[in-house]
Amino acid sequence: MIRLIAIAVLLVLAFVLVRYGTNAHLQKSVVITVGVGLFLYIASVVIVELLH
Repeated sequence: MIRLIAIAVLLVLAFVLVRYGTNAHLQKSVVITVGVGLFLYIASVVIVELLH
């Protein structure tokens, strides 16, 4: 549940930063962070399900 909240917060942060035109480096960092966070969440869910 905490991972879902963290992903939601990162998505909102990414939306706000992209929407209000911050610099390109910061936007790229946020997009990469969101992508990695989502990938790690999906990988952890798949691994947990395979272990059951």
